[in-house]
Formats: sequence, C-alpha cells, structure tokens
Amino acid sequence: MFRGFFVNTLKYYISSVIFSLINVSVSIAGINAARLENGDVNFEFKTTATFAESVLKEVLLLPREKYFDRMTFEDDRQRLKKFYFDNGFFDVLVDTATEISDDSTEIDLEFKIVENERYFIKEIHYEGIGLISEEAKQEIYPNTLIKIGDPYIKQNISLEKDRVINALQNTGYYRAYIADTLGTIVAKYSDELQKKQEYRHKVVIRFYFKGAQDRYRFGNTKINIIDNRYNLGKDIIERELEFKESELFNRGKMQESEYNLTKIALIQIGRVEVDTVFEEDHKVQMKVNITLGKKYEVTPGISVIYFLNLLYGGASLKYQDKNFFGGGRIFSAKIEGKIHDFGNNQVELSFAFTQPYLFNNNISFTLNPSIGLLNWNNTREVVYFNNLARLSYFIAPYTFYQNAYFDLTLDQVRTRYKRDYTDDDGVFHPEGSRTSSMNSIIGATIIHNSTNDLFSPSKGGYNSITFESAGLVPRLISLIVKDVEYSQYIKFYIPSKFFKDVSGTASAIIAMNLEIGDIIEYGAGKNIVPINPIYKFFSGGGNSIRGWRGQENGILNVKQDGGKFLLEGSMEYRWNPLSDSKNFLKNFWVVGFFDYGNVWEREKYFRFSQIALATGLGLRYNTFVGPIRIDLGFKLFDPSADEGKRWLWDNPSDIFKNKYAVHFGLGNAF
Repeated sequence: MFRGFFVNTLKYYISSVIFSLINVSVSIAGINAARLENGDVNFEFKTTATFAESVLKEVLLLPREKYFDRMTFEDDRQRLKKFYFDNGFFDVLVDTATEISDDSTEIDLEFKIVENERYFIKEIHYEGIGLISEEAKQEIYPNTLIKIGDPYIKQNISLEKDRVINALQNTGYYRAYIADTLGTIVAKYSDELQKKQEYRHKVVIRFYFKGAQDRYRFGNTKINIIDNRYNLGKDIIERELEFKESELFNRGKMQESEYNLTKIALIQIGRVEVDTVFEEDHKVQMKVNITLGKKYEVTPGISVIYFLNLLYGGASLKYQDKNFFGGGRIFSAKIEGKIHDFGNNQVELSFAFTQPYLFNNNISFTLNPSIGLLNWNNTREVVYFNNLARLSYFIAPYTFYQNAYFDLTLDQVRTRYKRDYTDDDGVFHPEGSRTSSMNSIIGATIIHNSTNDLFSPSKGGYNSITFESAGLVPRLISLIVKDVEYSQYIKFYIPSKFFKDVSGTASAIIAMNLEIGDIIEYGAGKNIVPINPIYKFFSGGGNSIRGWRGQENGILNVKQDGGKFLLEGSMEYRWNPLSDSKNFLKNFWVVGFFDYGNVWEREKYFRFSQIALATGLGLRYNTFVGPIRIDLGFKLFDPSADEGKRWLWDNPSDIFKNKYAVHFGLGNAF
C-alpha cells in the first residue's frame, strides 16, 4: 500500500538518517553498560507540530521505564512513525538524538519530527451492500463517521467499518462481515494523478462487505436457568428480552436484552447468545443462560456524603430480598447513622420496594418509606416521616434526555426547638416549643448524562431539570382534618456539568458546574406555613462555595435556615502530574478551582454585586470508590463583609483568620 512511499520521502534524507543511526548506535553501546536513567523527553518539530507533546509521550514506552534501553528507544521511534502514519502523515520522518547529563547518571531523549503533508479523504466507497433494504441504507448513509475532506485517521476508519457492520446486523443481515481478503483498502492516487492539485495528498477509502444478501429473523429462544433454587420464572426472563420470534435479527436488541437482565437483582450473570442458525429458513435460534446470585443479603456499609451542604460520615446495615414474592421484585430495609458533629447528626430507618418491570421494561416503580431523627445545628430536633413513590422511565439511549423520574411524596415533619430561636422568616420559637407540618410534592425530573466515567469523568456533560409542586395532597386533607399545616410552593432546580479533556490523555481536565434553583411560595391561610428549611437551598461547603464552611454563606438573616433562590457555579482545572508513574503516585491529582454564587431569600432580592467568589487548591487521590479529596478555599470576594474587607487582599492579615476554609470529601466536588 502507498507504492513509492520510501522513494518519494527518504531519497533526500537517507544519508543523514543513516549517519544519525550510526552515531546513536556507537554512543548507545556504552550507554547501556552504564545503566543510565531516563531523563527528559523532548520533541523538535520541523515546520509543523500537529499534536501536543503530552499526546506524543503517551505513544512512547521508554519514558515510563526507569533505565534507558537501546532497543526500546528504537521501538519508540517506530511507534511515533506509526502514530503519525495512522493519523494521515504518510510521509513523516522521525529521527532521534540523546544527551548524557554532566554527572553521567541520566540520558535525555530527543525526537526530531518532520511531519510533511497530511493526507485527506477524497472518495469513500462501500462495496457489497448495493442491494440492501432501504431501512438498512437509512441506518448507514446519513450517519457516516467519516466524510470527504476529513483527514485520514485510522481509528475513525475502523469505527466506521464497525458501525456499518452493526447497522447491517441490526437490520436483519446476520451474516454481514468485512471481507478478510480485501477488507478495508486505503490507497493513494497514481503518480500521474498526484500531479493534479485536486488529487495531491488525497486518498480513496474502499470498504468491502460480504454476507449482505439475505436477511434473517429470530427463531425461538431457549432459556436455561442454572440451579434455579429460587424458582425464578422463565416468564420473568422473557419479558426482559427486546426481541420476539419472527422479528428481523437485530444484534443491538441482544445487547439491550442483556442490559435489561442486569436490572433483575437476583441474576448474577445473564448471557444472550445465538444457539443455532437454520440457513434454509433464514432463522436464528437464540439461547439465554442465567446464573443466579444470592436471594438474601445483609450488607454493612460506610458512607461519606454532603447532606444540606454539611459533610456527614456514617455507617449502615442493609438487608435485601432480591426476589420478594417472586417476579424479580426487590425489598430492602436499611438502618443508617451519620454525624457531622455533636450538633448535627442523623439516624434513619428506611424501607424500599422496587418493581423492576411495570407495563414494560423501560418503566420501574419504587416505594420508599422512611423515618428519621435529625439533630440540626444545636437548635432543633427534627423527626420526619418520608414516603416516596417513584416511577422511573428510561426514554432511549440516543435522545438528549435519556431518563425521567416522576415522584409523589407525602412527608410529616415535626420539629422541637432545643433553645430560643428566631428563624429566617422572623418567627420566634421559644425553647421546648414544637411545630408540625405536612409536605407533599408532585415532581418530575429529566436527565441527560453523556459523561464517560461515574467518579472522574474526563469528557461529556450532565444536565437535569426538576420541577416540583408542593401542597396539593395536604390541601385536600385539610378539607377534612382542619388543623393540618402545610406549605404551598413550586420549585425549579437545574444543575449542569461539563467536562473537557484538554490533554488528549485524560491527564488534564477542565470541569465546569452551574446550578440554578428557585422556590416560589404561594397561597395564604391559617393552614399554610413557611417552607421547612430541610427543603431549601444552602450555600458554602465542600460541594458549594469552598471559601466558606457548610451553610455559612448566603444573603440571609439566618444562613443555617437556607434560602429559596440559588445561583452557584464552579470551574476546576484537574491535573494528574504523575500520570506516567508506575506506582501509587499515578493516582494523585492537583486541582485549582474558582467558585461563584450565593443563595438569597427570594429571587427578587438577587443582585450581581452579591455574588460571592472563592478560589483555592485541592488534592485528589483516586480509589475504587472514587477520589478522596481535600480542598483549601479562600474568600476571594465576600459580599456580606463590611466595606473595605470584602476582597481577599483588602486585609492580608485576616486571610488565615476568617478568609479560608478546609474541606474533606469522597468524590469530586461535582
């Protein structure tokens, strides 16, 4: 392939390359004997530099090793050439040089790169699929991953090949494959055509597919449940299968079916496979092999979470029945205790009942009652009874919003004040007084999530929109029970996150977060009371504005009571300086952050001049349960401070008195 490559590219450089290799070989003979350690890795570019040095270093092996090795050094040169070749630089030249340190203990490595011209795609041909169905054509041609005018990138060519095969196999062409003998052909134009500008540094891509003549359909499906000691019904398995007998074969539906099986907690392993192919009938008989896990499970747990903007640590014990009264239903009971300090702690007993299949396998139902005791800021003791009913709906993997939740809650909140207290609404509560209110919420949430990692994403985004309306159910109850007190409000909450890998190797990431929330109370009457603080927004803390401790920021009379309008955001630069390390050091990250925002009593009180600013540095250490983090945040601008003391630099002597906060946590701040 690419006939004449060496003739056209090396005839001008071959003498210098040979001379360089001789020098390197002679010097290296002594170098290996000395066991020199690898030093700096440098790149020298002639004319252009398309790729960042951090990307090129990921290609190399020698810099990850301690000692210099001549053969690995030459292999790295070839790796660089292949990397450039695979990205369309067919005429690239890579030379090497070394330099030994003055004390003869280290050797610096240098790669000299002449990229030359990059090749672009001029033609794309798909052979062997001219007679496929219109349905298959609509799957293939409008959604191509490569286009005329794109630079040649081998990975994209491979992805396009796989995409077309998947599209064929998802529209009935079970036997579709890429031909072994021809496969994918990438070719330059002839020397004669290369003389014309429109063909110069251009390539033609040809894909040769086979097996796209006949369409196959699903046959019957055999279900084998290994050691079915819990009598799990085969009908439970059948309802999770996305395909039916006589439908066109679709490999994607096989994968979706396997995913559905993972939602049944009792199933440890579920495999959906092809059993037998009947060529005469063009039928594909399927088989499903199921391995069950344990039905009953008791699990201790440890939790570190932010609750109402305060960091709590705790422990729990959970009991679970993974096939509750059959049907794959799940029942669980959990007792959990958490503590922030002696004035802020919580204990809760909760139950959960989950129906994984409701009407279809895209909808599940959860009923989650709980009872708890919350001691809050040494001022009040809250006993709550929560009841949550949730419908979870999986929309589709290809839509922007993939999931939706529909909630109905009915809560009873009883508060006892442990000392005289005046709340943010100006209401005085004497020591020992009690209040009781009912809260009912009808809510809906839609979620988009395209991030690539649960704990530490390097690309993608997250967005959700929550709308809640509170007060309807207790309002109806109050028509019968006259002394029921409740709140009436509507609530909007929209968090958004964005992640961008700026290194190309996921070692330097820009992360951004923006949250907007608003609670609008309405209605009046003797039964209607202000919204309970546990449903409000708070500012300050390790997952908020990090120059302030938890619940200590806000344009509010009593910051610990929260507010009803929230605007907050953060920007982080997450850097992994030791990503090339072979030991535990590779898990360390350094984070620089800038936080902004505040919480107000109502949206009408919002002022841009009251947006608090914080900045600081943090450390992260990645573990299997997520990053452990510590952040040092400073109050860059404090709108609540006195004039002349609002900016960090106004009074330098106060910086380490009341202008900073230290935060610990498990997981990233967002």
